[in-house]
Amino acid sequence: MTVCASAAALRRTFLGIALASLAAAAACAEVVADNSACRNLEYKDGSVERAKYLPCAAEMIATLEDLDRQSKAALDGDAQARAQGQAALRRLRGLVSAAGGRQLLERWPDRPLTDLNLDISNALTKYEAFYMLGPVDASSRFARESRAAATAEYEGGNRRYEEAKRLFRRLN
Repeated sequence: MTVCASAAALRRTFLGIALASLAAAAACAEVVADNSACRNLEYKDGSVERAKYLPCAAEMIATLEDLDRQSKAALDGDAQARAQGQAALRRLRGLVSAAGGRQLLERWPDRPLTDLNLDISNALTKYEAFYMLGPVDASSRFARESRAAATAEYEGGNRRYEEAKRLFRRLN
């Protein structure tokens, strides 16, 4: 094989790897619907008007509800629920990103909306930690510790979700 032929083969290999990586990244990214209330929110003075933001928050709360339900079943060992919970987690990340991402963590003049955003963000973080732990392997010598860690992360996510849901209901 000549140097030119091996260089061409190497380029094809790298191109194949790059295309496969892009395809994998696209499969993992959650697309937010074009008609989502979280798209194109108009920020003024560092925040969004309550009336314009609450429909987006409703989408996040509904996604958190699904995420919580699937996570509880996943904690009990349901593999299908675990996959669906991970999909709900990606949806929630997408909604948060579309709504402004880190801007949601800024202090808004409407303090209850700031509190709501913090509860949603904290729930998201706890559910992310839950899914990072992976399924509990009952045959592992660390099964008890793994189960306790997964339970703690799930309960933390559930607690923050419930706080966000209560606050959201008061704001409507």
